[in-house]
Amino acid sequence: MSTHGTPAAGAGKAKVLNIFGDLITPMVRGADVEGRYAVMEAITPPQGGPPLHRHAREDEWFVVLEGEFVFEVDGERIPLAAGGTILAQKGTAHTFQNVGAAPGRMIVIVRPAGLDSFFEELAGATWGMGEPDLSVVIPIFEKFGLEFLGPPLAVRAPSV
Repeated sequence: MSTHGTPAAGAGKAKVLNIFGDLITPMVRGADVEGRYAVMEAITPPQGGPPLHRHAREDEWFVVLEGEFVFEVDGERIPLAAGGTILAQKGTAHTFQNVGAAPGRMIVIVRPAGLDSFFEELAGATWGMGEPDLSVVIPIFEKFGLEFLGPPLAVRAPSV
């Protein structure tokens, strides 16, 4: 919605982005709310999750709707299930893994916006790529103020 109660530009046109098996659907794009925030739905397959990373600009708030996850924020492991929430503030090293047997679903809110554009560019650049090519991925991370710190939790600690 816009600030005047009418549908925002682009409303109803959500496109599902495939980021190496994670499905990200932008629900509120930063471009529609003057860059103040973005809201996305994320569906993560079993054992899936992003690489360890750090944001220079955005706070990232996760709300688990379905599934079982383990989050890691600055080295601390936090298990979360449906109804759980966690905030990864800008500057923290963080990642998560779906440790359940079924896909997990979350709402992800970022402030300010920016990750919505990051995911769109990353999805476009890696479309059809089986395994992540770091020579493609890392420059996109850097362009959007993200620091790639290491592999996903499933690779670093597969017994989670």
